[in-house]
Amino acid sequence: MVALLAMATSQTMVAQEQRSADQRTASVEEALSAFVTAFDNLDWQAFRNCFRNHRDYFPSGGSYTKLIDSPEQFEKAWLGIFERIKKSSGRTSLPYMNLHPLDLRVEKLSEEVVLITFHLVDRATVSRRTLIFKREPDGWKIVHIHTSNITAP
Repeated sequence: MVALLAMATSQTMVAQEQRSADQRTASVEEALSAFVTAFDNLDWQAFRNCFRNHRDYFPSGGSYTKLIDSPEQFEKAWLGIFERIKKSSGRTSLPYMNLHPLDLRVEKLSEEVVLITFHLVDRATVSRRTLIFKREPDGWKIVHIHTSNITAP
């Protein structure tokens, strides 16, 4: 019984170490995919884990008119967005959205920094997105996000 418990514990530790190693070596495209999935599902913890602890956010609307750069402002802004999306989605289960980034552009600025741009289309609204990912010890993390929306002509 003790040997079985030790083996199970060992396998769990190996699996955890493998997940940690996978996060460190995952591509920036995989990090972007994790971000989109977390946002589609309005999974706050998974969404939050896509960002570095210190990050910047330029929102595209609401009452914020300046750069958001404190953890408190970041959480307040995004949790408000999550709540609005959840209410307006009309869905009661995952996913609450089905985002499809269009014209995705991934530009490697250095071995440690990648610029990603894309847009989303929802009826007459075109949502433009710019994200800067930085390779951190625990994988690629978003350090800056800029959002803007325009009405398509």
